[in-house]
Amino acid sequence: MTSDRSSHRVDAMPEIDVGAADQLYLDSTEILLQTLGVSADGEDRAHILQVLESLPILVCALDLDDQNTILFWGSESEKVSGYRREEIVGNPGAMQLLYPEPVYLARKLADLQDMGSSFRDLAWTLTTRFGEKRRIAWSTIEGVQLKPGRRELWCVGQDITARSEADRLLRDRDKLLNSVFRHLPDMILLKDGDGRWLLSNPAARAVLGLSEQDVYGFTNLEIADRNLPNSDGLRHSALAEEATWQSGRASHMQEIADDGHGNVHTFDVVRVPTFGRRGQRLHLLEVRRDITDQRIAATKLELAGRVLDQSTDGIMITNESNKIMMVNNAFTEITGYSANEVLGHDPRLLSSGQHDKAFYSDMWKTLANDGRWAGEVWNRRKNGAVYAQWMNLSALRQRAHGEVTHYVASFSDLSSRKADEEKIALLSTQDVITGLLNRNQTARTGSQELKHAKSSHEQVALIVLDVDNFKTLNDSLGHDAGDQLLREVGARLRAVAEDHAVVGRLSGDEFLVLKRGVQGTAEAAHLVNALMAAVGQSMTLVDLPVTVSITAGIAMFPADGEQFDALFGRADSALYAAKREGRGTYQFANATMNEAALERLRIESALRQAIENETLRLEYQPLIHLPSGRIIGTEALCRWDHPERGAIPPGLFIPIAEDCGLIEALGGWVLKKAAKQLRAWHDAGHPELIMAVNLSARQFQRGLVLKQVEEALAESGVSPDRLELELTESVLLHDGEAVMTVLRRLQALGVRLSIDDFGTGYSSFAYLRRIKFDKIKIDQSFVRDLIDDPDNAAIVRGVISLALSLGLQVLAEGVETEAVAQRLRHMQCTYAQGYYFDRPLLPEEFAQRLREV
Repeated sequence: MTSDRSSHRVDAMPEIDVGAADQLYLDSTEILLQTLGVSADGEDRAHILQVLESLPILVCALDLDDQNTILFWGSESEKVSGYRREEIVGNPGAMQLLYPEPVYLARKLADLQDMGSSFRDLAWTLTTRFGEKRRIAWSTIEGVQLKPGRRELWCVGQDITARSEADRLLRDRDKLLNSVFRHLPDMILLKDGDGRWLLSNPAARAVLGLSEQDVYGFTNLEIADRNLPNSDGLRHSALAEEATWQSGRASHMQEIADDGHGNVHTFDVVRVPTFGRRGQRLHLLEVRRDITDQRIAATKLELAGRVLDQSTDGIMITNESNKIMMVNNAFTEITGYSANEVLGHDPRLLSSGQHDKAFYSDMWKTLANDGRWAGEVWNRRKNGAVYAQWMNLSALRQRAHGEVTHYVASFSDLSSRKADEEKIALLSTQDVITGLLNRNQTARTGSQELKHAKSSHEQVALIVLDVDNFKTLNDSLGHDAGDQLLREVGARLRAVAEDHAVVGRLSGDEFLVLKRGVQGTAEAAHLVNALMAAVGQSMTLVDLPVTVSITAGIAMFPADGEQFDALFGRADSALYAAKREGRGTYQFANATMNEAALERLRIESALRQAIENETLRLEYQPLIHLPSGRIIGTEALCRWDHPERGAIPPGLFIPIAEDCGLIEALGGWVLKKAAKQLRAWHDAGHPELIMAVNLSARQFQRGLVLKQVEEALAESGVSPDRLELELTESVLLHDGEAVMTVLRRLQALGVRLSIDDFGTGYSSFAYLRRIKFDKIKIDQSFVRDLIDDPDNAAIVRGVISLALSLGLQVLAEGVETEAVAQRLRHMQCTYAQGYYFDRPLLPEEFAQRLREV
C-alpha cells in the first residue's frame, strides 16, 4: 500500500453539499468509491472504516456466506434505526430486529437473492427501535472488500420515507378524484384550447348517447355535424364556450336545449377557462347540471312558498285524509322535522302522548261544527323533547259541495314564552313521560341524599332497574303503548319505594331507586323483591294483558362507594351481570365485576382474531327421519377452541359477537364453510343431504343476510333447496316488514326456511300466516320432559298438529332417550335431533356415520 493514498483519509474528505438528498447520495457514493482497491488490512482497513463511518448516508454490509450477518453498521444507520453498532454487527438476529415481520423479511431476502450482488434503489421498510417504520432505498457498491475470500454485500441507503408517503398520498388523491369524477351525476367535460374533448364523465356522454371514443379529440361542431338529435344544443354550447374564452373569466349561466325528441331541458352551466403565461388558451372545464325538474317544482311552489315563508308561526297543510302536503320554514325550526321527513305522513307523528282520546275527540268535533279550533297542545320535537304550542286549526271546504278539501294548522312555540316559565322549570327536572325525576335531577337529588346519609351514618341502597324485553314490546305494540308501560312501571316503583326514596327515570327503560336507612344487604334484597313483584303484576296495554319483569343491580353506600357516580357505576355493572345470568333477577355489586368486564373485552379481542384467522371450526349434528331412522341432513354448529382457555361455549361467544358487531363476519364464514362442506358430501355420493344453518337477528338488522347467502351458494355450487336457514322468533320481531322482505327474497332464491326454538317467542302464529316456512323446530325445553310433564306433552302435540295442518315439516330438538323418540313417533313427529342419535360430530366423523348407514 503506497503513501499517496493518505489523501483518502477522513481529514482530507471533500466538502459535501447537503442541499439535496439525491446529490448527497451521489457525493457520498463517490467518496465510498474512492476507497475501492484498497486492501482491507492494517491502517488502510481502519482508514476505510473511518471513511464509511463519516458518510452522511446509511451504510451497511452483509456477509452472504454467513446467513446475511451484518458486518458493518454506519453512524447514519445507527441514527436512523436507533440501534447501536454493538447491537447489530455480528448479531445473528439483527435482521429480525430491523425487519420483525417474518413473512416480509423472507420475501425481501428472496428478492435480494434473485437480484444478485448489484441493484439500485431497492426499497425496504425498516422498523426502528421505537417501532417507527422508515422506508430506505438501498443500492449496492461494488469493489469494497474488508476481508478477502468472503462474499460481502456493501450497500448505501437513502431514507425515502417522506417521499414514499407523499407518493402514496398523491396516488390516493388521484384515485379519489377519478372515482368522484366518474360517479358525479353532473355532466363534467374538459376541453383543450381548441375546444376538443379531452375528458368527460359518463353523465356527459349519456346525453349524447356516445362512447368516450366517439367524442375524444373532437369539437362540439364536429360532433354536431354527425346529425345527432341534439346537434343544435352542441352548436349553441360552442358559441357559449367562445364567449367564455373571450371574457377571460369563469362564466355561470342557465341554458335551455331541446334533446331532439321534443323535450326541453334547462341546464345550469359553469365554464372555467385556463390560460398560459403568454395568454394562450389551455383548457376549458365545463360543468352542466340538468335542473329541469327543479325549475318546474320551483315555479309551482313559488307563490305558496312566498306566503308561507313570511310567517314566523309554523304552518302545516294536510289533505282531506289528514296527510301532510306542505310545511313552511318555521315548522322545521320549531319541530326539527324537515319537509321531506313529514310530507305524506299523518300529523300524529308529532304527538307527545300527553293528551287522551277525549281531548282529540273534542277538538275534531269543534273543528267539524265550527270549521276552526284553537287551543294549547303539547307535541314532541324530532329530538324527543316535549313542548307546548298554541295552535289554530281551520278546515277548508269546497264552495259548491261543502266537502273538506284541506286542513290548515298554524302554531307558535310557547316553550320560550315567559308565561310558561313554570312549566319549563318543571320539565327541566322531571321526566315528561313518567313524571319521575329525570336523569340530571336524579343525580343531583341522589348526591344530596348520600350527604345526609353520611352525616347520619345511614346505609343506602342504590338500585338500577331495567325493564326486560322493553324494545320488543315497544316495537310490537307501538310507542304510545311503550310510554304507557313506562308510566305504569314508574308509578309502581314509586308506590313501593315510598316517599323518602329517590325514584327517577334515567333513559329508555332504565330506572333508579335510591333508599336511605337500609339495614344491610338483606333489607336491600327485600326491597328489590318487592319492586319486582309490583312491576310483575299484569297490566293492560292497547286492550291486551301484558306482564313484564325487571332486572336490577344493587350498590350499597358506603361499602361500594361514597360518591353518587361511583355507586351508580357499580350498580350499573351489577345490572349488566344480572342480565347475563338471566332476566327477572338481581345482583349486588362486587369486586369481581370490573374483572368480568375486562374478561369480556379479552374474549371479544380473541374472538375478533379467531374470526380473522379462521381458527374457528364447525361440528355437524345429524338430522334424523324418525320413521326410518336415516340421516336426512345436519345442522352446522360453530365451535371455538381457544389455545389457552380451551373450548369456549357458543352460549358465551355468540352473544358477544352480536353485541360488538362481529356477528356479520362470523355468520358469513359459517354460511360459506357449511355450504362448501355440504358440497363435498354431495360429491361423495350423498346428494339428498340438507344443511341447516342458524341465523342471528343481528345479521338481519344489518341487512347482510341476503348477500351472504347468495355468496355462499355461488362459491359452493350447492343447490339452494339443500340449504335450510334457521331463524328464532326474535328475528321476526325486529323491523318486521324489512325482515319479511328479506325472507321473501330468500324464498325466491329457493332456500328453505325454518323457525327455531318454536314456542319461546311472542308472535309465532301471526308470522306463520305471513311467511310460508318449510319447517318448525320444537324447542328442546318442551321435548326433554315430554314423558314426565303432561303440560310439555300437550304443547308438543299441539305444535305437531299445527305444523301438519299447515303443511309444514316439524322437527323435535333435544331427543336424548329412546322413550322420548318413541313418543314423538306416536305423535307423528317426522324429524328429530339430539344426543340419543348423535352428538355434534367433526366432518370426518359425520362422513363415517354416513358410510355406516
